[in-house]
Amino acid sequence: MTEGRRSPSRAAAKSVPAGQGRQPLAFGEGDPLADFEARLSRLEKAPGLRERGRGLMARVVPDEATHHFRNAGREQLLGVRSIVDFWIERIDESEGRSSRRTRRESIEID
Repeated sequence: MTEGRRSPSRAAAKSVPAGQGRQPLAFGEGDPLADFEARLSRLEKAPGLRERGRGLMARVVPDEATHHFRNAGREQLLGVRSIVDFWIERIDESEGRSSRRTRRESIEID
């Protein structure tokens, strides 16, 4: 990599002597493992995206609408189930007919 292509932060970091002018990224100790563990524990305690989304929806959407949406989702799944059942029956029927066609009996003529 040429000197002109380096990012300014890397060039600045190389020009500053170690321990002078640079602050650690988090929590002041400079131990990367301790910083990582502190960040991780903070993230684990914070509510996740799903919980925050549910809280927002609970404030915006009435309970009755939520009930209707849940039922509509159930009806969609039942619709997909009926389509799958239909095609399974069609496959079973076609396999049954094809197996009947392949069965041949020999008839002896006297």
